[in-house]
Order: sequence, then C-alpha cells, then structure tokens
Amino acid sequence: MTTLSVNRIISTYSHDEYRSINIDENDINIILVCFDPANEFHDDIEYLNKRLNQINNPLVFHSELEFCITFIQSIDKETVFVITFDSFASQILSHINNLHQVDCVFIYSSNKSQYEHLLFEYSKIIGIYDKFDLLSSSIEEQIDFIENKFHKWTFFDQDEYLTKDLTKQSSNFLWLQLFHDVILHLSRDEKSKKQMIDACRFYYRENFKELPLIDEFEQKYQSNEAIRWYLKSSFLRKIINRALRMEDTDLLYKLRYFLADLIENLSREHQQIVQSDTTNLILYRIMKLSKTELNKLIDNKHKLISIKEFLTANRSRLSALTLTALSEKQNDLITVLFQIECNLQEIGDYVYFVDITQFNESLHQEDILFDLNTTFRLENIQEEEHIWIIKMTAVNDGQIIIQKYIDDNHRQIEDLTISIIFGQLICDMSQWNQSQIYFQHLLKDSYEENLAQIEHYIGQTHHWKGEWIEARKYYESALNRIIEDELNSIKYSTFVLSDIGEILYLQGKYEEAYDFHQRALTIRKKYYSSDHVSIALCLENIGLIQHQRLKFDEAFIFFQQALIIREKYYNFPHVDIATNLWNIGYTLMGQEKFNEAFDYHQRAMSIYDKYYPSGHVYIADTLNNISIILNQQMKYDEALINVQRAWALQKTFYPFGHIDIVISLNNLGDIKFAQEKYDEALDLYQQHLSIQMKYYSSDHISIVYTLNRIGLVFRNGKKNYDKALEFHRQAFSILETYYPSYYGHIAHSFIFIGHNLNEQGKYHEAFDSFKQALAIQEDYYLSDNIDIANSLNSIGSVLYQLKEYDQAFKYHEKALTIQQKYYKSNNINIAYTLNWMGIIRYVEAKYNEAFDFSHRAEEICKKYSTCFQDFLAHVFSNIGNILFKQENYDEAFEYYQQALDIRENYYPSTYRNIVHTLNDMGNVRKSQEKYDEAIEFYQRSLQIYQKYSSSHHLDIANKLMDIGNIKFKQRKYNQAIDYYQQSVALLNEYYPNNHIKIADGLEWIASCLNQAENNDDSAKYLEPCLRIKEASLSPENLAIAKTLSAFSIVQESRHEYELSLAYELKCFLMHEKILPPDHQNIGKSLCNIGGNYEHLKQPKLALNYYKQALVVYEQCLPASNEGRLQLESDIQRLLEG
Repeated sequence: MTTLSVNRIISTYSHDEYRSINIDENDINIILVCFDPANEFHDDIEYLNKRLNQINNPLVFHSELEFCITFIQSIDKETVFVITFDSFASQILSHINNLHQVDCVFIYSSNKSQYEHLLFEYSKIIGIYDKFDLLSSSIEEQIDFIENKFHKWTFFDQDEYLTKDLTKQSSNFLWLQLFHDVILHLSRDEKSKKQMIDACRFYYRENFKELPLIDEFEQKYQSNEAIRWYLKSSFLRKIINRALRMEDTDLLYKLRYFLADLIENLSREHQQIVQSDTTNLILYRIMKLSKTELNKLIDNKHKLISIKEFLTANRSRLSALTLTALSEKQNDLITVLFQIECNLQEIGDYVYFVDITQFNESLHQEDILFDLNTTFRLENIQEEEHIWIIKMTAVNDGQIIIQKYIDDNHRQIEDLTISIIFGQLICDMSQWNQSQIYFQHLLKDSYEENLAQIEHYIGQTHHWKGEWIEARKYYESALNRIIEDELNSIKYSTFVLSDIGEILYLQGKYEEAYDFHQRALTIRKKYYSSDHVSIALCLENIGLIQHQRLKFDEAFIFFQQALIIREKYYNFPHVDIATNLWNIGYTLMGQEKFNEAFDYHQRAMSIYDKYYPSGHVYIADTLNNISIILNQQMKYDEALINVQRAWALQKTFYPFGHIDIVISLNNLGDIKFAQEKYDEALDLYQQHLSIQMKYYSSDHISIVYTLNRIGLVFRNGKKNYDKALEFHRQAFSILETYYPSYYGHIAHSFIFIGHNLNEQGKYHEAFDSFKQALAIQEDYYLSDNIDIANSLNSIGSVLYQLKEYDQAFKYHEKALTIQQKYYKSNNINIAYTLNWMGIIRYVEAKYNEAFDFSHRAEEICKKYSTCFQDFLAHVFSNIGNILFKQENYDEAFEYYQQALDIRENYYPSTYRNIVHTLNDMGNVRKSQEKYDEAIEFYQRSLQIYQKYSSSHHLDIANKLMDIGNIKFKQRKYNQAIDYYQQSVALLNEYYPNNHIKIADGLEWIASCLNQAENNDDSAKYLEPCLRIKEASLSPENLAIAKTLSAFSIVQESRHEYELSLAYELKCFLMHEKILPPDHQNIGKSLCNIGGNYEHLKQPKLALNYYKQALVVYEQCLPASNEGRLQLESDIQRLLEG
C-alpha cells in the first residue's frame, strides 16, 4: 500500500507557493484546509500549530479562493475539513458545500450570533467558535469521530471453503487472520522494542501530548501489562487502529513488540472466562454507521465478518445504549446495536475475549475486549424501534479457514513458513510496496527464515512493479543460495527458475526464457507427478513462448494441457484457471478465432471478478483483450468502454508510464485507427513507442508491433507511403538482427511492406514481397496454417491489380480451402475471401459465378448481427453491381439501398462510401430512364461532396457533369448546359492541367447547343475541345475521332459541307487505322462522307461511299437495322436518279 507524503503545515499565502513545515509520511485520512485571505490566523499560528500537532493531521493554509478550491478538488481519497474566518465564510461556502471531498466546516468568529444563520444554510458547518481552544477541541473530536466511524469490515463467504483451494485469494479477511498469527512468530527483543519506540516518536513528533507517554512507555512497560497499557494509552490505540485500518504492514511490523504481547495477554486472561461457570454470553456494541456501511452489512448477511481492530463491547445492553452521544451535526448516520452471542463451548480456545474492568483506568465504559482475529457470523439484521439490531455469533471459522489457507499453500510449496505466506498474501492483494517492505524487514531481522525464499519474494514484488532488473538481481541471489543448499532446496529452485524465465519473457528474450522454463520443467518432472499443479505452470510458460513465436497451434496445446491439470487439481474455479483461460483466449485471438476468444476471456473474467471484487491488474488485462476482440468485430463503442475501464483500473495499481498502462494506450490507438481517426491513433502510438523505448531495450519485439502500427497510420491515413515504409523497415531490421529465427514475425514484415507497395501501385514489387512471406510461412508452418491463407489472399489481391484474374482467383481459392478447414463455416474471414472471388468473376463478366460467391459472403455476414456491417455494405454494393450488369435493375437497387442504410446508420462519417452508393443508385435509375429519381440521388451525393468541398473539387465537377448528362437525355438542354458550365469552371480553376475532363465538358456543351440548333455556338465549343484532345491524347485515341465526327455534324447543320466533309474524312481515316474493317463506326463514317458528297452535288462519289458503307453494315448489322435499311434506300434512290 502506498503511503501519502504531505506537509503537516503548508502555508500558501502567496498564490500557490508552498512553505513546508514538518514533512510527514504518515498515512493520512483527513486534511485540514484553512482559508485565510486576510492572514488573520497569523498571530495565532504557533498556538494553532501546537494544538493541531496533537491531532496528527496535516494543516494547509490558502489565501486565494481559486487556488483553495482547486486544491480541494485535487484531493482524491482523503477527507477535507475546512477552517475559515466569519468574514470569508460566505465567500467559500457556496463553492465547497457540494464538494464530496469536504466533510466538515469550522468557522472562527468573534461575533457568533451574527453568523449563526449560516448553520441553517450550510449543512456541513459543525460550529462557530470564538475561542481557539473550542475550535481545536471540536476539530479533534470530529477527527476522532470520522476515524472511528469508518470501521474496516472484512468479510468472507464461507461456503465450500473446506473443499476449495484458497491459494491466490486476495482477501482482507485472510490478511487480518494471518497477520494475527504471524505477529506471534516475529522476533521480539530489545531491537524490536526500539523499532517500535522510534516509529511512535516519528509518528507523534511535535505532539507534546503523546510524546511524554511514549517516554513513559519506554521506561516502565512490562510485557504482562499489555492490556492495561493498550486501554490507558491513546497513542497506542490510535497508531495501532490506524495501521490496522490502512493495512499498513510496515508500521504494524514495527509495532510487533507490543502487539504480540497484547495478543498473548488476551489469550492468557481469556482463561479466566473459560474457567468460570459462564457458558454463554450476550454482548453489545453501539455504533453509528453511514447508510452505505449498513447496506454493506446487509449485503453480507450470513457471511463471516472480522473487524480490523481490537473490538470492545458491553455486557449490558443499557450501558451500550448510553454511549451514543455524538456530534449534533451527524444526523445522517444510523444508530446500530450489535448483539454478539459468544457460546464458549462451541468456540473453545479459538476466540479470545477478556473482561477489562480490572484494567480500565481510562474513561472507557466498555467491559469486554476481543482479540484482533475474532470472527463472527452475521446472523440477522433488522430495525427495531428506530435502532438497527445486528445479531452476530462468535465462531471459530476464522482459525479453520486460515489453517486451510496455510495447508493449501503447503500443498504447492511444502516448506513455506507462515511469515513468508503472509508476505505472499500481501503481494496477492496487489500491495506490492507493502509486501516488498515486509520481506525486506524479514531479510534484515530474520535468523531462522529461509533467506533464499525471502529474496525470491522480494524479487516478485519488483517483478509485479515492472522493475525487472531489480527483480532479476534478487532472483539470481536466491538461486545462488539454493545452489549452495542444493539437497534441501532443489524443488524450490524451480519457482525461481520460472520467475527468471518470466522476466526474460517480459524483456523479449524468449529463447533464454524458454531455456529457464525447460530447466524448471525437467526438475519438476523428477520430483512431482505429471498432473501436479506446478507442472501446469511450466507448460503455460512454454505455451506463452510458442505464442510469441506465432506458433499458435502449439501454444494452444500447451495451454490445454495446463488447464486439464489445474481443473483436476483445484476442482473449483481458481485464479490460476482464470489465467489459463485468458492465455487460451489470447492464443485464439492470434488464430483470429475471435468469438471463441471472447468466450474464454468472459470465463476468465467471471473468476477474476469473484476473486478480486475491488479490482486487479488481471481484470485490466482481460478488459484490454476484450476491447481488442470487440474492435476486430467493429464494435468500437463497446471496445472503447472496455479499454477505458482497463486504463482506469491500471492507474490504481501502476504509476503513469508503467509498461502495462501503455498497453491500454496502444489498444485505444487501435480503436481510433479502425475508426479512421488517424491523427488520434498516431498520437497514441507515438506515446506508446516513447514509453517503450524508455522501458525496453531498443530491440524488444513489442517495439516491432508499435513501429508497424505507426507505419499503417502513415499508409492508410496519411498516404505517406515512404514514411510508412521507413517504419516497416525499422521493424524488419529489429527482427532480422535480434529475432532471426522468428520467421512468423519476419513474414508479417514482408506482408506489411507488400501492402505498402501495393497501395503505391508498385504491384510487381508488392507481389515479390508477398511471395517472400509465403515462402517463409510454408517452410515454418504446417500447410494448413491460417497465416498461409492470409498471404495467399494478399497475393491474389495484387494479381487482381495486375489484371491476372485467373491466377488471382486460384490464390484466393487456395486460401479458401485452408480457411474452410481451419475456421467454422461462418467465419468472417471466409466471407472476405468469397467476396474477393466474386469481385474477380465480376470483372471477368462471369456474373452468375460472381453472384454466387458474393451471396455466400452475404449469408456469412448476416450471421454476425451488428458486427462487420461495413463489410456487409461492401458485399451488398458488389451484389448490386453484378445485378446491374445483368440488367436486373430493381434487385440491384434493393441491394444498393441496403448498403446505403448500413452506411448512413452505422458509418455516417465514411461519406465517400455513402456517395458511391448514392451514385450507384442514381445509375440504376438512369438506366431505367427514371431520370428525375436519378437526379435526386446525384444531387444528394453532390451535396455531400460540396460539404467537404476542400478535397473534392474534381468529384463535384464530375457529378455536375453526370447531372448535365441526365438533363441532356431529358432534352432539357439549357439546364444541361448550366451544369456542364459549372463543371468546366471548377475544372479550369482547380485542375487546369486536367485537359481531357475540360474537353469532355466542352463537347457536352457543344452537343446541347447542336440539339438546340445553335450550331454557331456549338462550333465555338468544339474548336477548343478538339485542340485539347489533339494536344493531350495519342493520335490514335478514338476520343479525337469522336470530336471530329461531332464537328462534322455541326458543320453539316451549318451547311458548311466542305468543312463537314473534311472533318469526317479525318474521322474515317482514324477509324480505318484503328478499328477492324467490319466495325460499325467505319460504316457510319463512310455513310456520313457519302451524305456530304450528296450535299455537294456529287452523287457518284456519294453512291460509292454509300456502297462501301453497306458492305460494312452487312457484316455487323442485321438486315432489319434501321440504319442499314435507310442506307439501302439511299443507294436505291441514287441508282434510280
């Protein structure tokens, strides 16, 4: 447990400048804050200091309101008492009355009556005082009340404890019971007495009331007078009770000299009660509890309870009820009477309590004192006449449970002493600093303890805190001691070997770690049966290394073997089983079996929650993994909630910057990355990397993961492929240099690099990178490994880009074969592969096959409920595309509509996909000649583009042109021209070098003008259009021929037949050079030339060209074609003329 270091008195008269007096490292429950803007306490500060030093709580002065409020709000766990002058009370009260940190307010005033109205306005005011003595006394009274109010209950659910294994329990109840027994085993001599006196003097330094009593204790105390001294000496009771409430093992260890005497005295004096004729006692204790405390007792009815103090009680109910006088301001508390039954025949010598009337020299009116470890059963709780009656029975279960706990520990490690087991329990309770200090005390003061074991457990405390180098030093020292005493300690050495292996694992030195775990396993197999629980730990550790090697199948086998052993050994749910389940889930995540992984983590969580109701780092680790799974399932909000819970929990155990906390940073970055919030993701990854570089050596494999993640951000989010490649190659360099045999990771690096090259359009280089990855994987894994399937899919995707569709399909087909064997039939990865196969068949115009593959992908996606909706939308779009090509327009439209619904409802920020779907729906309506509906969809997509206009000027121009085309089809030529002109204007402004798009717009304007018989203006637009095309395109590009033909038609309409003929002849020559001789466009050009010759009154030439045109039409057009029939009629007309 971490202690709070604060100043006993802190002055802040000048802004937030602190003058420190009497630095105190005691555990603090209550902080006194004095708001004194006018420095009115200055003359009396020494007197106030002297009085409050006797209280032993820190006093903080503030002169500025804002800083005072900020300071109070910054306080986390402590309770605040506020002291102020009358003239400043109203100024501060309105700000602090609702702050949860503030419990009490005290006002100093020379004119009490003037300010008494405040007592009725602000409930937290305890009183108004005109003398410092009264003020100080009231503060001291309230501090005592607050500290006594919060009784530290410890509960234990006794069900099945005789059959359950109690190791790894994180229980305050066990701590209290075991501490009671341990204290009697610790050394008691003059050295321990001096440690106690020094601790008391340090705790009460400058407390002139208690220091003389400490001196008296040092000089006069006798061991057989411990009860008398405890009852008469407030300094003993206060320091002991506070240490017990705070579970301050360090301070309690220093008080062992007196505590052990007190416990032994209670045991001895209890015999007087045993030897009397008394067989059954009913005792009473009155308390004031908060509603929360009472509810906690009600929730634990019928369970076992112990209290972390030496409980006092009365024989007389009436006497107990007379002890209810409390502060007038504590009306929110509930009066509770504990009725305690003690049947001496049933509890035997396991429960000690004594009659203290003979010892009681103080004002205490209780007459019974219970031993520290007394255990009660909460029998019943009910309200009678405005008093809650809580009936309890003293039982001996506590001693039975603690003996069971010790026996269960010995079942795993035979020769552990009770003192070491206690330190291990503190560590299991996540109080690593307290455990470390305790073991260091043992190491320093012990004469008989096993020093190797003590050093080993000190190493474990450093291990938990992430101080791996220090942990390794202690482990090595322990191992050296064991080697010197090999005959007696060889079995214990396996625990040290395993822990060294775990340190090496955390440091990324997996092969060295593997060697240590194998050594431990070899020794354990020699001394233990194959189903002993210690064997399971070795198997689990080896499984973790296989996981890091990315040999998930092998890791899974090791974890399953360990789980079988543990489930047989423990018989009931146990923390070790939960950890085992966690590791299996972790491996299933590596195998991309996320649904199964989720189930295993949930099973682990159910055990952790029961073992650690107050939280534990294991729970944080589980929440983090669950967040990863949910992120993979695209449940981003749920993933975010889990990672935030994990982070909050980790911060209660670790300081910021601890390597386990930054795992949450990384997972949060993954969520932001998946949500395409790339800037946020990059910031989180860079924070993670910065801490990793401080914590790990620069060659740690975890740094590889982070470098690759940063590379992905630059690739996917920033489109900065060179920067992305730089990070991926850094990662590859680490693997190549320090992990040369970790081929699975090296293959992944080739995959990352390949995808980066693929995004740049460097398809051949990407192909080579993917092939290298595949070659490594085929050599490293069995042929059905899922990573091989992933690489096959990557190769298929790049072959698709290279338009090698047959080869691409074959690679995806191989991947599908592996996936169908590896996964359950409805795994989403199978759907991804089917989708790719559908896309390939689509571009090959094999629409029926394409539909079949895409439909199978759709059926898998639909089984995932709300998961993978984004991918399902892509599948719907692909099916829509297929149906569109098959001219099944209504069905195509329905699929597009489903895609749009998903994207608008689930992914409104991915507006590009929404726009694409709207365009697809517009295209369907356009093909159905439902032009108004088509325009509506185009307009919606245009509005979205215009919303993000800064990056979509070209898209806006294209969409304006599409709408113009619809208007053209509707023969609304003026409206069409307006859209075309807007499009051309945008292109000229933002893409002046995009000449072809500009030429297309000019050509469409010309076509509209031609249709409107405005041929002169039409020609004006065609002239720059033709210039642009001839300057920008290859001479053989048919787009030039198209414009030449349009120019010919315009000139013909203007009766400029020679110009029309010239353009058409140029068009014909291009067609004749490029197109096959039987192409319809050749026939059309010949026909147009013939028409121009007719206009020029040259019928013979016209007839010649008509006949050539007919020869082409007869090869490419049916006899019933209108154009062919018209041409035959024109030929006949000329022949007859």
